Amino acid sequence: MTNLASSTLAVQRKLEEIACYASAMAVAIMMTITVLEVFARALFSISLPGAYEYVSLMFVYLIYLGLGYSQRHDAHITVGILYDHLPRGLRKAVEGVYLLAAFLFFAILTWTSAESAWTNYVMGDTVLGIVEVKTWWARVGIPVGLALFSLRFLTQLIHLIARDELFEDFGGNDVPQNDPAEDEARP
Repeated sequence: MTNLASSTLAVQRKLEEIACYASAMAVAIMMTITVLEVFARALFSISLPGAYEYVSLMFVYLIYLGLGYSQRHDAHITVGILYDHLPRGLRKAVEGVYLLAAFLFFAILTWTSAESAWTNYVMGDTVLGIVEVKTWWARVGIPVGLALFSLRFLTQLIHLIARDELFEDFGGNDVPQNDPAEDEARP
């Protein structure tokens, strides 16, 4: 692998991990707000203004920011009843078509969701409630997560074409287990 390709893959992995941590942070914030809301209602018979709105908007981060990381680790639900019994050459063709279609589909979704987030930012879109909560900050999570997801599909497609290896050959890593360049990089 070239140094540029290795560096690019390292940056992609780091971005996926950062997005995954941001998703986990969103869960922690959602839990904290919910617990505070429960205590406020139980102890003081009041509701925290905007609690529902903020928690519901943070679901975007929970859902979208972990997509690329999950795809890298093959953590999405798959059904391989037919695929697992195909000959290797046909599996490569099926995987190539799947990866190309998935990349194109999610790249288009990335673009349209980015346009939507920008439009909502410019318009100053808010959620109706006691407190005015802007939605653009939550909407930004969608194109960010989808961009990492589509980039992961593209990376896997390039890997399939360049190395002629199926995703299952390298167990969810960006490089095969027996790659000497990766062995040298390990401590």
